Amino acid sequence: MDLARVCYSCFQEKPDDSPVCPYCGFSSEEEQPFLALPMGTVLHGRYLMGRVLGVGGFGITYLGYDMVLEIRVAVKEYMPSGLAVRHADRYRVVLAGRRKEDYENGLDRFLEEARILARLQGTPNIVSVQDYFTENSTAYFVMEYVDGMSLKTYLASQGGKIPCAQALTILKPVMEALTRVHGLGLTHRDISPDNISITSGGESKLLDFGAARFSSQDDKSVSVILKHGFAPEEQYSSHGSLGPWTDVYAMGATLYRCVTGQLPPDAIERVRRDTLKKPSGLGVSLPSNVEAAMIKAMAVKAEDRFPSMADFLCALTATGGGTAFPKIARGKTGFRHGNPGTEKGGTLIRRPQKAFVLKLAALAATAALTGVGVWRLLPDASLPAGTGTSELPASTPEPGSSMSTPESSVPEPENSGSSEPENGMSEPGGSTQPALADYANEYLNLSMKVPSDFQETSPESAVFVSPDGSCSLQVGFYTCWSGFPVYSLADVEANAEQYVGYFIGLLQSTEITGYEILDEGYRQAGGADGYQVEFQAAESGGSVMRFLAVFIEGQNGFGCYNLIASYPQEDTAVQQKLLSAVDSFRCLGPAGTGYQLFTDEKLPFKFMYAQQEPAFDFQIEDDILTATSITGSDYFVLTVSALPLAGGETAAGVLGQSTAGLDTIFPGIRQLGGQQTLESGGMEWAVQDYVHQSEGVDVYLSYAVSIWEDRAYLIIFTSSQEAQLADNGLKSDIMGSLRPVT
Repeated sequence: MDLARVCYSCFQEKPDDSPVCPYCGFSSEEEQPFLALPMGTVLHGRYLMGRVLGVGGFGITYLGYDMVLEIRVAVKEYMPSGLAVRHADRYRVVLAGRRKEDYENGLDRFLEEARILARLQGTPNIVSVQDYFTENSTAYFVMEYVDGMSLKTYLASQGGKIPCAQALTILKPVMEALTRVHGLGLTHRDISPDNISITSGGESKLLDFGAARFSSQDDKSVSVILKHGFAPEEQYSSHGSLGPWTDVYAMGATLYRCVTGQLPPDAIERVRRDTLKKPSGLGVSLPSNVEAAMIKAMAVKAEDRFPSMADFLCALTATGGGTAFPKIARGKTGFRHGNPGTEKGGTLIRRPQKAFVLKLAALAATAALTGVGVWRLLPDASLPAGTGTSELPASTPEPGSSMSTPESSVPEPENSGSSEPENGMSEPGGSTQPALADYANEYLNLSMKVPSDFQETSPESAVFVSPDGSCSLQVGFYTCWSGFPVYSLADVEANAEQYVGYFIGLLQSTEITGYEILDEGYRQAGGADGYQVEFQAAESGGSVMRFLAVFIEGQNGFGCYNLIASYPQEDTAVQQKLLSAVDSFRCLGPAGTGYQLFTDEKLPFKFMYAQQEPAFDFQIEDDILTATSITGSDYFVLTVSALPLAGGETAAGVLGQSTAGLDTIFPGIRQLGGQQTLESGGMEWAVQDYVHQSEGVDVYLSYAVSIWEDRAYLIIFTSSQEAQLADNGLKSDIMGSLRPVT
């Protein structure tokens, strides 16, 4: 590349020295913002700076070109206009006054944003950071370049608002990404249409983590980050209690802005007089469950909102209390090899003219994130782009680490759904044997055969897609799902309908008109006991996709393997290949997992928890478990006990008895909000939070009680950080997976 002739917008080499690019029309003589680097600057010996994409009070973002990878990137530079100026050499940054401490504090926050994005590397629907470094007496970080427009700009181009279904299609992937963000103990704090981008390929991306904050930070106050209409009332105070509920409010407000075209009233004004109008009151037509979920998400008081983004998402998709899609009766008859497209005990889902393409990529869950595998059914046939939350290996996995697989580029053929495999092997007599290739995964400790023409999306991901992207096979190890934990196949059997309903509720299509559970039941799979669920979903265009979910016992003592296959309804050849692959599965030992099981013969309960550093120090005394984790001045302690019941007691009543007299033990203790009723893991919990001072330092407590058969289970969480008591991680892991030992 001749750098003297390169275009600073499309980065193609121009045929001559003309300032105007003949390919994109950009002129190199176009005036740049005052403090920007000269176009053509090379940073870190690798990144060629082009035109300016945006300027903020603390930074400048450039369009850049990675000369090693030969791709366009976005490069963000720390340039606080009120504190610094550009040196006469046009490159170095120098202080404009004596506020060196302010400059350095801002630089630290800038690099923290880079580290946050690096930690989220590979998370779908979040802009990823590729590099960060210091140069020119300032700092830079390099991000993927998102070619598209902000949701704010898109709304303006559509007359100010969009239909509810379209808004949910845009926002649901971002909400799913935020469950991962919250699972890491991180709050974004600046969600709005400005910070959500829609790429040229139609994908939603969450941007700008400059305001994000980890709940584990030691400082008691945080900088006030406000975007009026989208910021909840707790963000108006430097000592406000921030957490997933903060982002829930902002996401609810963003959805409200999308469907109504109106900016919600400021939360601080709503504290005094709530003037928020329901969308239906503004003449907007949308499903009642969506409106109810949106209004709850935007509740003024944090305790009245959804405690997690996953709960908000479930409410929007009407899972738990019912499904948003028509459902057909099922029969527990075991796995059936019957012909596709036949009528079975309910509405006929007819053989389609053509299958809609399943877009798939796997996202492994972090230790604090639970859920079910998710695909998105989309009307186009572009590259795989879905999510799943089975625990999948990275190339070099570490316990508790986040693991993901990038999208794979698979070309679409002219004809899909062929009746015969392209590389089948003929046997004597003329039959065709599906062609399979050996596969082993050290992290998951398994071996099996997979269709030889399928490609693994990335090394060791255990996610495979067909050449045309229409079929897939994903293998993972499941411990906790959204709504219920998995200790054995009995948990799968008891919750199979919930699993399928939640799965279907998160599928994204132009319109899914119905789904049917075809068969479910126990069977031998992979040489071990298994449970299999076969179901299918239909789209308004007539296309039908089949799903085969097989759950196989492992050797961990909890959880189970999950193999999920998908294929167009009429593609019986691929179906047979996938069935053969499932039957070839073999468990070679305990699977790698981000979770651990706590159980002890002295105690009548068990639970699962995410591996963490430092690990818990468990102690048992007088039938009470105490677990402690300490990092410097930050600590987290939980005590769990099982209280015998005489009968007739309620969780709220036991909670009241357990917390009576706390003011005499901890003088000055006060409640944080009112008593809450939460459902986690199929158990209903009565919860009350408190704060008191010990040696001048705030100590936070959360009491939770649930009743199971003849015992009340009492959990007391104690922490130096309030946010730890309300995040989507450790606390919800334990509450959601606690079960009696039988």
